[in-house]
Amino acid sequence: MSGFLLRIIINAVILIVVVTELPGVFVDTLGGTLLGAAIVGLANAAIRPMLAIAALPFDMLTLGSITVMTNIFTPLMVVKALPGFQISGAVTLLTGILLMTLCSFTLSKVIHDR
Repeated sequence: MSGFLLRIIINAVILIVVVTELPGVFVDTLGGTLLGAAIVGLANAAIRPMLAIAALPFDMLTLGSITVMTNIFTPLMVVKALPGFQISGAVTLLTGILLMTLCSFTLSKVIHDR
């Protein structure tokens, strides 16, 4: 359980860094940033692994492209649902999602639940 909470917290910190450092991503308030970071961290730690397990049979047929789509779709649906988030373009969106995906993947491999 502590590994799960640690991944949520680190994912939230990574999102805050991405929002503050990546040009083209705007958030209205600091509270919105913190709320978004917590929700994206929770989604990356809980929802994405469940989607990956559900998509496993299709993943073998499509040679891994379902996993790529799952990694893109999870943060995108959270960011689109939160009020106050504005993303200026598709390149910025894909860059932010790619950074979050790489960090979340690394965290999942390094930090395990016991």
